Amino acid sequence: SGGMWNVGSLTIRTPVGAVGHGALYHSQSPEAYFTHTPGLKIVTTREPISAKGLLLAAIREKDPVLFLEPKALYRSSAAEVPVDEYIVP
Repeated sequence: SGGMWNVGSLTIRTPVGAVGHGALYHSQSPEAYFTHTPGLKIVTTREPISAKGLLLAAIREKDPVLFLEPKALYRSSAAEVPVDEYIVP
């Protein structure tokens, strides 16, 4: 926008990736489009401990952030996530 408008510290969470089915949708992967959007930060994680830290960091970020959550984490990942607040840079 060339500084014409400000979205503040917008964080969008969205699932990403396949989980063993959905052949009809295998080519519908918009991540590449978003990585070429100027001013938008893209983050993703591979396990629950870093997911919490990255999400907290994304919420505190002044620029808009797209937080991609791998669908595989929803069903197959388990970890002891610390209760205290922490961020992953």
